[in-house]
Amino acid sequence: MHQNPLYERILGLSTPWFVSHVDLDEDSGLVEVQVECEASASLCCPRCGQPSPRYDKRRRQWRHLDTCQFQTQVVANVPRVRCPEHG
Repeated sequence: MHQNPLYERILGLSTPWFVSHVDLDEDSGLVEVQVECEASASLCCPRCGQPSPRYDKRRRQWRHLDTCQFQTQVVANVPRVRCPEHG
């Protein structure tokens, strides 16, 4: 199995989210997993579930469980939506 599908399974990702890149830096002991959202995916307001248009994205980073002896960071540009009701 290739590394991107492996990390998608480990992280429990499903469409429209996917792993685009995994980078191992042996010197710093870090695995960085880049997660992306399909650009064509329609997104919903997290409060009411109403389909809402995207207006920008924010880079976020999370610490995940170690991959063997390497610290694992998940990085994603999380899209934000503008809901007619909730903003």
